[in-house]
Amino acid sequence: MILEFLLAIVGIGVVAFLIGKKVNATVALFTGGLLIMLVAPLLGHTATGSYEIDPSGNMWLDQFGYIAGILSKTTAGVGMIIMVLFGFSAYMSHIGANQAVVTVLTRPLLKLKAKYLLVPLTFWIGNLMSLAVPSASSLAVILMATLFPALIGAGLTPLTAGAVIATTATIMPTPLGADNVIAAERLGLDLDHYVFGLHAMISIPTLIGIGIVHYFWQKYMDKRAIAKGHDLGSSILDVEAEEAPDAPLWYAIFPILPLLLIFIPFILEQFTSFELNAGLIPVTLLSVVVAIITEMIRKGKAVDCLNDLMIFFRGMGTGFGAVVALVVAANVLVEAIIQIGIIDSLTDAVSGIDGAALLLFLAFAGVMLLLALLTGGVAPFYSLVEIAPPVAAASGFNGALLTLPLQFIGNLARAMSPVAAVVLIVCSAIKTNPIQLIARTAVPMAFGIVMSMIMTWFVVGV
Repeated sequence: MILEFLLAIVGIGVVAFLIGKKVNATVALFTGGLLIMLVAPLLGHTATGSYEIDPSGNMWLDQFGYIAGILSKTTAGVGMIIMVLFGFSAYMSHIGANQAVVTVLTRPLLKLKAKYLLVPLTFWIGNLMSLAVPSASSLAVILMATLFPALIGAGLTPLTAGAVIATTATIMPTPLGADNVIAAERLGLDLDHYVFGLHAMISIPTLIGIGIVHYFWQKYMDKRAIAKGHDLGSSILDVEAEEAPDAPLWYAIFPILPLLLIFIPFILEQFTSFELNAGLIPVTLLSVVVAIITEMIRKGKAVDCLNDLMIFFRGMGTGFGAVVALVVAANVLVEAIIQIGIIDSLTDAVSGIDGAALLLFLAFAGVMLLLALLTGGVAPFYSLVEIAPPVAAASGFNGALLTLPLQFIGNLARAMSPVAAVVLIVCSAIKTNPIQLIARTAVPMAFGIVMSMIMTWFVVGV
């Protein structure tokens, strides 16, 4: 197995090198996986454990057959859910519903007089906004253009306001999140059970704690900076949001309609005999239809409103390019590593070790933290989530013990990475460097990582 381990190290090294050279994470993961798969036949490995194909008669061509199987299975399964959610979000933005959510949720903030109370409240409300605007960078652009000036006007320093906005998209428990969809699927759990029965029990207390830490940390950092005469950042903005469509505020109900159609039946099932097993795709499509009919009635332009449905389909295409392709590329790398026997060797090595659960729990968390800081996002999650459940199962403990920290760390560490898009957007807007901003975000996010890991260990258990 020495050659196989060397091949895996080289493949992963290629991924790290390419990401370091600013190559797109999807391309880097696919390249590393393809490299391993093309060399694997030379070591006698010509079959993968997760996909079946009709042999072509050529062992290298068969490898591309496995990749085709990965593409087909991913796109038809969890990939379709992700694409529908992206299409839904695109249509909600087009009709102004996402902007209505932002307006409704930020309006109470602007009435507060105690300026530092705005810090935790902005963080919590910003996380609620991420239900409607799932992209961290897109949410940051909207908030920097709309809420940031109000926060400055209320007396917050640019660095404090920018730090809070940079951390608003974190670990909300929502069935509309692509990472939640994939995690639940890989663990073999119902999406609502994973989100509301596991994720929320950890993420909600963690979010409350992060908001409180934000309050004290930003206050302390402002006092320290003022005492040392440091620059707190410029309030001259360099970010513009797209002009919001003219939509009534009650449109804010549409972006969260799929969430309500899943959450309400889930709650009723806990206390009554009511049962409704509608999947995420049907309730999302129903929400789109309701929104289109509403638009037709409000505007009185049936043909134009029907044509707007193309926004939904184009959004699905964006979802494929942004997330589904990343999941496919991550699966190619993971399947390549599985094919050369690395995963089996790893599970055999740890299955008989006392304390294997804690060892793997810390190891997976450490790897995810390092990769998230290097890549500036949750891209590594899509690779590691393929490995974590089978490794945990082989070692005899709950796969969620490894999967939940991967998800939490990926989303929280994003605001601690100097290469993360959301960090760069905020830094550009307030005319400061990433290190200054990360000094404001690192402590609240690190607290969230530690708290979420501790809670995961006790809530999920071995």
